[in-house]
Amino acid sequence: MTWSYTLLRGGDDLDAKPFEPVTSGAVVLVDSTGETGVTAETVLQKLASRDTAFGLAVQEGSTVERYNGSAWVDDNPTLSFGPMLVREIAVVEHPDNQDLWRVEFQVSGFGPLMSSGNTIGSVQISVGVVSRPRMAPAYRCDVTTPADVVSSGEFTEAPWINGNDIGGKSVDINTSPVSIPIDQTVITIQTVKRTPFQDWTAAWVGPDGNASTLGLKAIADQWVGGRNSAAFMGFPIGSLLLESVELQPLHHEFKTQTMTLIFDQWHHANQMPLVNPQFNIPTTPNATTAMSHTTTVLWNQTFWDAWEIPASGAPFFGTAEMDYLTTVFV
Repeated sequence: MTWSYTLLRGGDDLDAKPFEPVTSGAVVLVDSTGETGVTAETVLQKLASRDTAFGLAVQEGSTVERYNGSAWVDDNPTLSFGPMLVREIAVVEHPDNQDLWRVEFQVSGFGPLMSSGNTIGSVQISVGVVSRPRMAPAYRCDVTTPADVVSSGEFTEAPWINGNDIGGKSVDINTSPVSIPIDQTVITIQTVKRTPFQDWTAAWVGPDGNASTLGLKAIADQWVGGRNSAAFMGFPIGSLLLESVELQPLHHEFKTQTMTLIFDQWHHANQMPLVNPQFNIPTTPNATTAMSHTTTVLWNQTFWDAWEIPASGAPFFGTAEMDYLTTVFV
């Protein structure tokens, strides 16, 4: 006799909450009548064998699949973060029949749920904002910050490196800068990110089932430490510094992703005095204050890397998260 199973309780129960796993599960009764030497491990092996005659495939870390007569299909609800995976399996021998085995398994993923291509539930994103000043060394106050210019996806030097005085009011004390408050806003964007997981062929895939990797070096090289080359969340070009991207364990292959952006009134530049070839700072006396002020002050911009998050949100967000960020924050 071949192996068979009977569904005692299907995965029709769902528990969905924002920033928490969507969970479900099922109970099946596996019949091994006619087989000899069957143990709980044997049952697990059978469930993981993808035997088309048996028709049910279950193993920890994979999707639950049923054979529909021509192909294996996912038997769980579809979530916006991809398929639900089996997290635990319990196999218990029937107390009155050694050929029957009660198998209970739990699956989980992250939502919201998907129905006919539409989501059921809220966008899983949280934004924190802290407005605070940074104390910057300054030779001038009431200055106008240059508008960044982007060419071919890169910042040009012209607005910052042109030899022109930045204007404003002198506040230095005999060529020594003073500290003044500069407007800053720290923005933390927290979302759920799914890192690659293995499918039934042991290939590492992403939520869409295609081969996937996590480019940590690319995040460091192409994003962190750069400024925005396009307006984002209502902030002008060049004013947002991507300070950090943090991934912390959340639930199995799911991570809590925290992106920290910093808006700066001076676009993260600083002031510096013009120094002549003799390494002296030219000064201009002020009869009213009886002090000498720096004659020419220039901008010193050190953040030249540029980044732009596309409408798709890749590689950090999905389209739903991008819609929230670009609609709510303007």
